[in-house]
Amino acid sequence: MQNKIWRDVQDVEQLSQGIVAEIQEIKQKAEKSEDLVYSMCKDIKSLDIAKRNLTFSIAALKKFIMMLTAIEKLKEHCKEKKYAEVANLLSAFTELSQYFVKFQNIPQILEINGEKEQLIKDLKLQLIDDFILFQKGTNLMQVKDLQDACQTVEHLGLKFRDELIQKVCKYIISPYQELFQQIENRSLETTERRYAWMARVIKDFDTKTQNVFPEYWAVHCQIYYEFCAVTRLQITDILETLKDLDVAVLMKALQATLKFEQKLNDEMKKRYEEWLGKKNINQFAISELPKIKGAISDSFEPYLRPYIDSEEREIMQHIQTILNSDKLDVEGDLKILNSSMSMFAYFKQMLKRASQYSRTQVMFDIQKLIKKALKRYSDEIIFKINQSRNNEQLSQILCCFVINTAEYCKETIPALQESLVQHLDSPFSDQVELSNEEEYFNQMMNKSIETLLVYVDSKIDQFYQQMLKIDWNEFENMGDASKYIRDTISFLEGHIKTIKDLLSESYLIFYLNKLVVYLNNKFINSVFRIKKISEIGLSQLMLDVSELKTNLVRISKLKQESKSQQSFNNFVQKTLSRSDSILKLIQMSIEKFVENFPDYAKKYESAPTDLDKILGLKQLRRQDVPQLNKFFTKIN
Repeated sequence: MQNKIWRDVQDVEQLSQGIVAEIQEIKQKAEKSEDLVYSMCKDIKSLDIAKRNLTFSIAALKKFIMMLTAIEKLKEHCKEKKYAEVANLLSAFTELSQYFVKFQNIPQILEINGEKEQLIKDLKLQLIDDFILFQKGTNLMQVKDLQDACQTVEHLGLKFRDELIQKVCKYIISPYQELFQQIENRSLETTERRYAWMARVIKDFDTKTQNVFPEYWAVHCQIYYEFCAVTRLQITDILETLKDLDVAVLMKALQATLKFEQKLNDEMKKRYEEWLGKKNINQFAISELPKIKGAISDSFEPYLRPYIDSEEREIMQHIQTILNSDKLDVEGDLKILNSSMSMFAYFKQMLKRASQYSRTQVMFDIQKLIKKALKRYSDEIIFKINQSRNNEQLSQILCCFVINTAEYCKETIPALQESLVQHLDSPFSDQVELSNEEEYFNQMMNKSIETLLVYVDSKIDQFYQQMLKIDWNEFENMGDASKYIRDTISFLEGHIKTIKDLLSESYLIFYLNKLVVYLNNKFINSVFRIKKISEIGLSQLMLDVSELKTNLVRISKLKQESKSQQSFNNFVQKTLSRSDSILKLIQMSIEKFVENFPDYAKKYESAPTDLDKILGLKQLRRQDVPQLNKFFTKIN
């Protein structure tokens, strides 16, 4: 049994050894197969790389041969001026060149690129010659050939296109430059001939080059721009050398220039409307016009002082003329000086004239001139007021007309300022300010009112001199209003009647308010000049104040009741209440006076200065009223 088991064990061992041996053999065979597969794959990969390299080399060789062929054909077509084929070959060569960008340092590539650059350089010179010769009329090329040439130009780039147009423009303008540089043509009188020359040349150019240049190249714009540049230099030179500028000739030349620029600008806008202001895909298309307006006319600006001086002489002479012709038509609808309306109408004409020439410095100088004229007008009116004082009736009427005129001018100045701003470009428009000029007319108005009040004072003062001659301490016969008040009212009645229908309601009330303040102060100052007043005298003075109030309201009454009238009536009562209060304080006992004066002081700012005067009339001294010491402190 044991032997049998031993034999079985031995058999299993032998079998296991056989299996391990077979596994080792299989492993060895697998390793050999793997090496064989790796070797085969490596060979296949090498063959694939070789195939790709061969394919690339063949393609590169083909493209290189194509480039060589393109260069040879390009030379041939350039020589024969077959520009349609040249354009195509340039496009093809550019595309082929992209293939060799990585190999541009290879000698063969460097050589062919250098050959191409030289060829293009020669081609550019040839194209410029062709277009110049065509302008001269010595080139037998047809329009179609030149159209193809334009395509070739675009293939050569925007920079060369601009260079070509500039050369053509300079050739077209060079005869003009020579012609008007001659001594007999170097004057402002030839300005219109310059623009006529340009019109003829453009007409000839259109006839000769019809359909040659692409419209979107805007060759006309460049020709005009070159013309304007040359003209500006020549006109500036003329203006610098002329010693005595004839204003008429100067302005005629400027006007012709502005008209020419405006016409060109409008024409170019219309012609190239399709491309202007747009982001064109075509880089050769015009997107904005060169500066035409002002291209020539701006050169006149520094030399237009004679024009400004001429305008100044004319406006100052005009102001003097219209002032001399002013008439005070009291029956007319408008109670203002006609000269003011004529002046503003003249300003409008000045602006219209100047706007034909400038929106910058010259127009700004005209604005300064208008300000100067407003000051001159105001000064002349004030002088006129002073001169009229010898004629009382005329002076009153004139002052009323001046007040109305000042009102009209102040109302018109904002519109004038707005008009000036609209006629100016920035930054000049930002500097327009006529507030000082408005103040001139406030001064005119104040002068008129002052003159009227001075006239009133000259008449009323004699009545108050009569009042001061009365012995108010011995006054006993109280009755109607005193004679000085009756005379004052009588004068005021005539004065207000004269001016009442000449002033607008607002300015009539404004003046009457001033008049009331004056009358109140006149009365109070006269009272303070009296040494002593009896009880009856005080009562008479109170009656006089009441009479003055009543009659001021009566004689100042407007034709129709209004808020202004009611406001004036209230103003009369309030203003003259100070006179009443002073008379009452004088009439009071010391105790009442001390008790009531603080209330008076609250209402009137003049209370501290009035205090000593009232005490004098009451025959009192400061030490008699120690309770009012704080008011004496204010006086001190």
